[in-house]
Amino acid sequence: MALIAPQSRAFLVEMFTDLRADLESQMEEGGKGSPDSEEAARKLAMYEALLAGLTQSGPFPDDEAVRQYVVELAKATDEANGYEQAALEHQAFAELVAELAR
Repeated sequence: MALIAPQSRAFLVEMFTDLRADLESQMEEGGKGSPDSEEAARKLAMYEALLAGLTQSGPFPDDEAVRQYVVELAKATDEANGYEQAALEHQAFAELVAELAR
């Protein structure tokens, strides 16, 4: 069984707590651009289940929709943060430092 490191767990708790709060705020405001109630309820349930697993060390939901959402969220986060570019730059500098040390 894979464990989530404490720093990773803290990051995930903060992120899903913020996502939940943002969604709740959008639902309260209503009107144009707010999520439909069925979709919002589905996302809130996902956030609650993920937060329960992260904060109570309980089981995570065995739900394909939750897994797919997390995969898509991770991909969007990587793209927004330029992960591939940062990884390439890190690798390039590590290789250059190794060559310079020869």
